[in-house]
Amino acid sequence: MKIRRGLECEAPMLTAVANQAKAHWPYTVAQLEAWREDLTITGSYVARSFTYVAEVNGEIAGFYSLCATESMSGWPLEHLWVVPDCMGRGVGRALLRHAAGLAAGNGVENLTIDAEPYAEPFYIACGAQRIGVVAAALEGEPLRQRPQMLLATYSVDNSDPVTQ
Repeated sequence: MKIRRGLECEAPMLTAVANQAKAHWPYTVAQLEAWREDLTITGSYVARSFTYVAEVNGEIAGFYSLCATESMSGWPLEHLWVVPDCMGRGVGRALLRHAAGLAAGNGVENLTIDAEPYAEPFYIACGAQRIGVVAAALEGEPLRQRPQMLLATYSVDNSDPVTQ
């Protein structure tokens, strides 16, 4: 696996990855359609954010995006998506480790994560803590909530020589 900076021209592929990953969870077509705009990655977004992709055998297996802010206490992890066929193979963990290392290298103490509810166990396994919730009701799921999480960048092992 190789992690590298995302390119503006890859925005359509990154959008496809985000949509495929979201569709991996048991959401209705209507729900997925409602999120289409939120999951659309543009070239200008890639250019202005810290967007990195993981490649496996030369193919994009996932990506993340961080938004640099003036706050050294926390940068938001805006996207972290893995192609469903690559889930459970360490791609997400490597991307999160890379994001934490990038933030720590810039003096940032934490990543803040507005998590997909189905991804909360992944983030907890990677060392994140739930610090709250945001109401996120869906049709048929009026009590649905999105976990708000915090990952201390110093708590993540950033020594993996495979990522760059």
